[in-house]
Amino acid sequence: MKRRTTGPAGFTLVEVLISASLAAVIMTSVLSTYLFIGRNLARLASYEALETESRRTLAYLCKDFAQAERVKAGTTPTTAGVTLELPAGEVTYSYDGTAQSLRRQANFGSGRDLTFLHNDSCACTTFSFKFFTLTDGAPTDQTAPTANVPFSIKQIQVGYVVESPSSWSTLTRTRYETASARYLLRNREAPDGT
Repeated sequence: MKRRTTGPAGFTLVEVLISASLAAVIMTSVLSTYLFIGRNLARLASYEALETESRRTLAYLCKDFAQAERVKAGTTPTTAGVTLELPAGEVTYSYDGTAQSLRRQANFGSGRDLTFLHNDSCACTTFSFKFFTLTDGAPTDQTAPTANVPFSIKQIQVGYVVESPSSWSTLTRTRYETASARYLLRNREAPDGT
């Protein structure tokens, strides 16, 4: 009886090519999944940073609006700024479109000069104050033009948009829009100032 001799064990060239192709397909799908998850986590972190800064800003605005007695006499409120009279003193909010930030200046308390809606992870691209009268219309001055005291303003609302810095990749940039509730000023004076 003759014995068959077998050659050394191994893979054929076709088997190696098939396994290499399958490995490449699997590695490509793993890499694309990893990149997709990484981008989404970066977007989520960016969105969370915008939301945190927005909530911080709204906390200050809400507190000041809730305590406000009236819009300060002799000032002209605009969509970019307002000065309020509070029991503890005055506070002024002003939006700077160039710096893309909101500034709070108070003449009382520990946080006298604060900047909101602008840091390394966000910038405020749009901001506006909205003022409402007792009839829910646009406010009009009810006193002499020289005094310019808007007694008719009874409610204030803010709306703004914060975005990730423009230097960031478009794949990870996010945008967060906010509109506050209308805050009723404690001023109970009639529109004629009495």
